[in-house]
Amino acid sequence: MTNTSFHKPDEDDRQSTSLGKLVWVGPLAVIAAILANVLFYYFVTLALQVPLMAPEQFPPPDLSPIPVTDILIFSLIFSVGAVIVFALVVHFSRRPIRTYLIVCFIVLILSLFLPLRIPTPPVPMATKWSLVMMHMIGGIVVVGTLVMLCSEKASVIHEDNK
Repeated sequence: MTNTSFHKPDEDDRQSTSLGKLVWVGPLAVIAAILANVLFYYFVTLALQVPLMAPEQFPPPDLSPIPVTDILIFSLIFSVGAVIVFALVVHFSRRPIRTYLIVCFIVLILSLFLPLRIPTPPVPMATKWSLVMMHMIGGIVVVGTLVMLCSEKASVIHEDNK
């Protein structure tokens, strides 16, 4: 005879995530994402000699180079938004890491449409794909930092390796 037991979810099933760590992990994740995108910007523009051009207004009559300050500002805005969403998901969700990763995946996919919708005849494809890469790099860095450093499982794994 088999012993069939039903597992009733309780508080122990909740993925433990520390909001207290968010005080230092949040700014670290934002700074890391900004630095990653700025480094990628300089790699593309200086090392690969690909000018990142964007329309000065819409519809795009004239193109101008995208300044690094725009990359910095948009990286800051989206990264801070990711930290705020992380805090909300941790506070309200039973399985915050899983829920946050699902939300981030959906938001990342949707955000890729922003650079891809820029009209191609005036804006070079290299610019559009560089902006897509910056979305992906920033997202991976900020989400990875938040999930890895705020997860209690990561803390336990780190302590076991000592």
